[in-house]
Amino acid sequence: MASLKVLDHAVLYINPEPHRVSEYVLAPYLVTMPDDTLLCVCRHGTARESGDGLVKLHRSTDGGLTWQCMGPVLGSAEHPVGNQWAGGLAVLPDDELIVWIKIRERLDDPAGNVLLRSADGGESWSGQESIDVEPYGAIGGIGQMTGLADGALIATGEGKGDNDLVPEGSWANLITRSGDGGRSWDPVQPTLVSENPYYFDLAVTQLTNDHLLAAYWTHDMTTDRGVNVHLSTSSDLGRTWTVPRDGGFWGQRTAIFTLQSGRVLAVTNHRRPPLGIRALLSEADGTTFHEAEHVELWGVAPAVVRAAPTLAAQQDNEQDALNAWHFFTFGMPSITQLSDGTIVVAYYVTEESVTYVRCCRLRENR
Repeated sequence: MASLKVLDHAVLYINPEPHRVSEYVLAPYLVTMPDDTLLCVCRHGTARESGDGLVKLHRSTDGGLTWQCMGPVLGSAEHPVGNQWAGGLAVLPDDELIVWIKIRERLDDPAGNVLLRSADGGESWSGQESIDVEPYGAIGGIGQMTGLADGALIATGEGKGDNDLVPEGSWANLITRSGDGGRSWDPVQPTLVSENPYYFDLAVTQLTNDHLLAAYWTHDMTTDRGVNVHLSTSSDLGRTWTVPRDGGFWGQRTAIFTLQSGRVLAVTNHRRPPLGIRALLSEADGTTFHEAEHVELWGVAPAVVRAAPTLAAQQDNEQDALNAWHFFTFGMPSITQLSDGTIVVAYYVTEESVTYVRCCRLRENR
């Protein structure tokens, strides 16, 4: 039976002077370049949703053991509105690196979507390309980006209905595709419109049979309780999907990644005691998971690595999901894999009142 082994933990980025400067770092997106250089973009700001947020690039050339901050992808001088959030990072077949950045004056404003390109592994970036995600731009953000084996890109998002395109009170999961490296995108379509339960944070990976697997953080709005993560599959690149089914494990926002073995790694935020970040390895089919076989990557109480954040259990609540998100102190995992099979997972945590980004390296034992 295949299993996961934790190799080690590392700090991707932490504020070097938290006693002097406020720096809240979260929302990492990881990719591996063909030479096994690891790249990660994160949001850096004085607070979680501050208007001065910038997306910065980080690089590791030793498999994730040490990291160097390369600076902003899109500086404040280039774009005066600073509330930036990374929406995804991808490597195209010609080794071009692209990053999706969402920009808004306030978190509840519609996002402007910008794509930037790098032909030198993030050393320099091309001028920003504006992305039109109509007709759904008014009700939700698009931007979580996934690269497919043939070089196509998929971007996903979500939002509440505005009683025009999506019924008011419903929750829409959204998807769009690009076949030309992000230069043009298909009209945005909903993968799922729901009133209860709500399906949040659609994450996508491509299985070895070229089908797509989707994972949803799933919340029962009537009981105000989370239910197990739900999974769905598509055989036509996301144009149609199976009805979401129980994925076999509980969690909230979940990253999924197809490993070299063909199995899928799921990493999820667990906001029930014990609070923390969990990894689960699928069965050989890539779509079956068993919660009892999870591996803890990081925990709150007691903290697996260092001291737990003050009152974390009160801040990281399962209930009132749409509002509680603003106060979460850990999560948003991202996954990649090196050529030698080493798995690298990045996520943000809060320890000793400092919010920063860590990574964990794992290996699949077969």
